[in-house]
Amino acid sequence: MAALTNKLPYSLHESSIKVKFYAAFAGLLILILMLVGLSVYSVREQSAYHRQLDVSSQAATNVEKVNGLIFAVVMESRGIYMSSDMATVKRYGDALLRRNRELAEVMDQWQRIVRDDDTELFAAFKTRVSEFIRFRAELVRRANVVSQAAGREWGDNDANRTVRIALNEDLAALATVYFKRAHANAKLGEQVEFTTVLLMILGIGAIALTWLTASLFKASVIEPLLAITWAADSIASGKVLAAIPYAGRKDEIGKLALAVQQLQSTTERNRELQKSELATSRERDHLEENKVHLIAAINNMAQGLIMLDVHANVILMNESYRKMYNLPKEIMASSCNLRDILRYRAESGLFSGDSKTYVRTILTRIALGQPSVSHVDLKDGRKIRVFEQPTPDGGWVATHEDFTKQQQLQQTLERMERLFGTIVENVHEAILAKDALSHRYLLVNRAAETLFGLPRAAIVGRTARDVFGEETAEAIEGTSKAPPVKAAAVAIRRITTPGNGERVAAIRHLPASGGEDGAQYLISLIEDQTEQAAAMPRLRTG
Repeated sequence: MAALTNKLPYSLHESSIKVKFYAAFAGLLILILMLVGLSVYSVREQSAYHRQLDVSSQAATNVEKVNGLIFAVVMESRGIYMSSDMATVKRYGDALLRRNRELAEVMDQWQRIVRDDDTELFAAFKTRVSEFIRFRAELVRRANVVSQAAGREWGDNDANRTVRIALNEDLAALATVYFKRAHANAKLGEQVEFTTVLLMILGIGAIALTWLTASLFKASVIEPLLAITWAADSIASGKVLAAIPYAGRKDEIGKLALAVQQLQSTTERNRELQKSELATSRERDHLEENKVHLIAAINNMAQGLIMLDVHANVILMNESYRKMYNLPKEIMASSCNLRDILRYRAESGLFSGDSKTYVRTILTRIALGQPSVSHVDLKDGRKIRVFEQPTPDGGWVATHEDFTKQQQLQQTLERMERLFGTIVENVHEAILAKDALSHRYLLVNRAAETLFGLPRAAIVGRTARDVFGEETAEAIEGTSKAPPVKAAAVAIRRITTPGNGERVAAIRHLPASGGEDGAQYLISLIEDQTEQAAAMPRLRTG
């Protein structure tokens, strides 16, 4: 909306707020008066249109009704002519009289809606219809009282047909009048539609003008006042703004903005004097505090840290680095380079090799800006991991980490794994370890391969039912799918192996934890006792 107000003519910006408001109100009032007048006219036109449309519809309906009833009377008359039985003649006569009454009622209703353009035609047509009704009533009387032949003689003649043709001509003439009337109604309907559309357009225009007036009032008065009030509050609370809005306007809003702008200038000058006095001391204190925190953080790092410039001069070195290589304390305060540090390390037995070559290699990496990771073995048995990274200014920063204990622990774990593997592979019991959730085998030893007559590749990654079938799997693992919470008792089972026939086995299950709560693995220990079971009967016999 601010962009819209900026596009208004310059004279409107120069006008006072009172003039703008009165102009918008006058335009809105004129549009509302036009809407009221057009609404009254539209209501009158629509009422006239609906009345005429209703009359035309009733007239057209009456034409259809009369035409149908006349045709029905003629059909009933033919029924009288063609019947020889008096009962049938009477039945057709009653139906004809009933149609006559309906025809008379329709003509009475029709007469109520006759207008100037069909008065003369309708009067002649009604007279002819009345004669037609009397004529047909006389036909029924003659057929019932005199004879069927007398009724036929009365109705089936050229004079009767001439009346019928005249009735059809009257209906056609009336239909023509009603067609012209319908055409006039259609034009009136178009005029009503045009009035409705015009009324709708004026209504939309009134809504749009109302919205535009409210929006312009909001954009030109309310929003500027709020913005200037907010600016004045900010200045009073110490927040000096860069610019005061609406200061370029020439009306009352612009004058108010200029007054606030003068207040801002005065306040800003006073605050700048205070800021200039505090800025230097605060910046110096802040830098000193950051330096102290940075040095404390660097010296408390577990890793050794050293920073070099492009010439391998030491810029920064923390306490962990000095202790790691047993450097003297005075080196921290003195100016030194990488060559000096290597000399101290060589004197303490913590560096071997050509120091010039080492420094040249470091300088080459600094020049290329290539990060690297390397390992250094010290003579005292320590293992040092070195991470080197270039700095944006062309220097070099390196962190040295003592990972001796981690490497020793890794080597111990590797030895224990090899020992465990040797033990598992050489015990006489079959050992199978499976995941407690998926029930898939993770470890199979050599004795298990011998017992089942299968290579371990055919067992690992599969479940017991995949390998042995349902019956043997239940004998080996039991029916419960939940892992036991403690070691189970030894169970003697007969099992059928895939490659070693039927065997007698002593089976025991042990739960194993992976470090979290609950059993993560299930270990099955299976001892082949087939030979012992076969020897027991012979021992009893002996």
